[in-house]
Amino acid sequence: MKPLYWMPAFLTIVFWPVCSPALADTQPEEPETVTRIGLLGCHKQWLPAPALLNYVEARPDLALWVGDNVYADADTDPAHIQRCYEQLEAKPAFRQLREQVTFLATWDDHDYGLNNDGKNYKFKEESKELFRKFWRHEGRIPEDRPGVYHADIFGEGEQALQVIMLDGRFNRDDEGDNGDTLGEQQWQWLEAQLKKPARLRLIVSGYQVLLDRDSKFETWAKFPKARKRLFNLIKDTGAEGAVFIAGDQHYGEASRMRDALGYDAIELMFAGINQYEPHVFNSYRVSPVAHAEHAYALIDIQWRQTAGDDADEPHLLFRCFDARTDEVELTYRVNFDELVQPADNSD
Repeated sequence: MKPLYWMPAFLTIVFWPVCSPALADTQPEEPETVTRIGLLGCHKQWLPAPALLNYVEARPDLALWVGDNVYADADTDPAHIQRCYEQLEAKPAFRQLREQVTFLATWDDHDYGLNNDGKNYKFKEESKELFRKFWRHEGRIPEDRPGVYHADIFGEGEQALQVIMLDGRFNRDDEGDNGDTLGEQQWQWLEAQLKKPARLRLIVSGYQVLLDRDSKFETWAKFPKARKRLFNLIKDTGAEGAVFIAGDQHYGEASRMRDALGYDAIELMFAGINQYEPHVFNSYRVSPVAHAEHAYALIDIQWRQTAGDDADEPHLLFRCFDARTDEVELTYRVNFDELVQPADNSD
């Protein structure tokens, strides 16, 4: 249809906001089978983020926003959080990605509302409602849920992917030997999720599960009772195919703890799509460290063995890229047969 050039100027002004991309509410269809996932987080909304366009071009089926998706620390005015979300929404590549890809999001401290804060954050209810609305997660997160945790399963049978987005903020205690991370209601919910059938489970935490306790950064190791409960819950439910996904640090790495889940606990960590940070010591690290200031990360899933290639078995492939050059900085592969509980030979 040709534009109506004769339309009076004041009518153009009236109708323009209705057509504005920033106000569009387009939701992509959820994928039936997931073969590519984008990992995003630690995004400073006031800075350029060229990596967002790399995600658009990579065309993932899912985009997992793992936390610090905006830096919205708000000690006196929760409306500041909304203004930070609006800065993110104003980026054209973000809007394009949102229209193209199914988003799943959780938060970490800076988009929750205050650095390193937990259950005592005074605006946590206001922040939760802003989160649900901005990420269009009203259907995923009930209004009365104590936190923003949620889960979904994509595909079925041998191609069933479960994504569990944990909330390690809303009910989190202060650090300590007996400190909790999730709150009892979320623990009960998580147990029910782990009992659901799935071939691959991505368990997303805003901060790392596999990082040493003496690190200067936040880590589940500073909540040793809670981390042990997490590991035991996966073992006791017989959940196979579990891989941890984490953010918080502004680089990428893969970590591994032997036999922690009945099989190895593996964590793929990436955040900092427009930030640089020197890496810290991590005794569980089993990969190079990806350090590009502008970066993006993908997980590709191969559900079936390649015909005629016995060595190319089902696996996931984690890669971190320099967004400026498209060079791969980190590659780490996990075969599905590494994520199974040991056979019971008691008989």
